[in-house]
Amino acid sequence: MENIVDVDVPGLGILSGRDCIHIDIVIQDNSENLEFKGEINGSLAEKINEERWIAFTLTFHRVFAFSSCDLDTYLNMDTPVNAINSDLNILENSKWLENLPIRADYDRSALKHYLLFTYDNVYNIIADSFDINL
Repeated sequence: MENIVDVDVPGLGILSGRDCIHIDIVIQDNSENLEFKGEINGSLAEKINEERWIAFTLTFHRVFAFSSCDLDTYLNMDTPVNAINSDLNILENSKWLENLPIRADYDRSALKHYLLFTYDNVYNIIADSFDINL
């Protein structure tokens, strides 16, 4: 069964709320990275809880697949959104990851299914890891 786990973002804690993450730029480079640049509403970050906007770059590494969808459309889909308490999550036991035909030369167990909720969109990302720079 799929299980949604909140990601504790270094320096920020749990990010929660539709107005928390605003994306200005999305870049997919030729090094298998997917980069998001924007601002985080500090009043919706667990460890900040202060009204200020924090510039960030969030990079997912070794991205094998990703998709995006308008947030309101995503909320109308058959998804377990009631279990989501954070704007950055890992979807454990992901059906998408399980069924994705990963290259034979790569260990599927090293990959994670991330869910990123922003003000406007939801991103599903299959990747090795991520880092965030504030």
